[in-house]
Amino acid sequence: MTTALDARPSRFVRLAQASRSYGVVIALVVLVIAISVAQPSFLSFPNQMNILSQWAPVAIMGIGMTYVVITGGFDLSVGATYALAAVVAAAIGQSQPPVVAFSAAIAAGLVVGVVNGFIVTALRVNPFIATLGTSLVVGGITLAITGNKAFIVAFEPFTALGRDRLAGVPYSGILVIVLFVIAGLVLAYTSWGQSVYAVGGNLEASRLAGIRTSGVVGSAYAIAGLTAGVAGVVTASQLSSAQASLGATLVFDVLTVVIVGGTALSGGRGAIWRTAVGVGILATLQNGFNLLDIDAYYQDVIKGVIIIAALATLDRGGARHLRRLLAGRGPSH
Repeated sequence: MTTALDARPSRFVRLAQASRSYGVVIALVVLVIAISVAQPSFLSFPNQMNILSQWAPVAIMGIGMTYVVITGGFDLSVGATYALAAVVAAAIGQSQPPVVAFSAAIAAGLVVGVVNGFIVTALRVNPFIATLGTSLVVGGITLAITGNKAFIVAFEPFTALGRDRLAGVPYSGILVIVLFVIAGLVLAYTSWGQSVYAVGGNLEASRLAGIRTSGVVGSAYAIAGLTAGVAGVVTASQLSSAQASLGATLVFDVLTVVIVGGTALSGGRGAIWRTAVGVGILATLQNGFNLLDIDAYYQDVIKGVIIIAALATLDRGGARHLRRLLAGRGPSH
């Protein structure tokens, strides 16, 4: 016969598991409440829409990065790919319709992602080294071709995606929401999504189970390149210009939102909704600090602390996995 005392441990365990699973959501809620009390204008509709617009590129790239990280990989090239796509969009957009410019930019991002996937899976190069190398190559090519010249687009329809709004909601924000919903459903309810989790959890067991692990991993990197291309298009449209120096440090924001959301660097665990929460936490912090007139330098300090804390508490195996990646001993796909 089960007594109340017998039930307590299981309830405690369930509570602890829930806290571990949804602690990031609680952290976001607490953060929003604290900043709203300190600065009531934070919750105003215009401010929230501005946040959604400003963080759209990071959020979009976070989708692709989430897939890659769940497979147990890493992609340091998204910043360079993002800059390349923005430059391609702006350069072509000076003389061609936006649909042509945007399509070419997204295609450029996809090509970089496919190349990353090929290097990691076919050539069996460590993901950290492979994408670091790709980042340097893509960044160097973009600089060499453009001379770091800014491409300015005077064609007004080019800015529609980045600046126009529907009922006050920016098109870029609507795009983020749609992409997050689709990406979340794909990851949670398709056989490909389940294969992503399986490969990240145990590569060899997945291979023995008949999963085409190289195809799964390669497609994850391709999607990361694709989302970087879309993000570059959004930024080019927002600014109606672009240059090669864009996104120099953006990769750290992308990694931060994924890690803080609770996706495990060790692979096999994570979710798109977690990345959405991670975006919310980082965007809330930055916007709150700006409203409270806190020095921008301290924001970088706090981002670093957040990453360390997330690895220490949410992903205990992540730091060990990252060391393996840095040492070139990551899993070969």
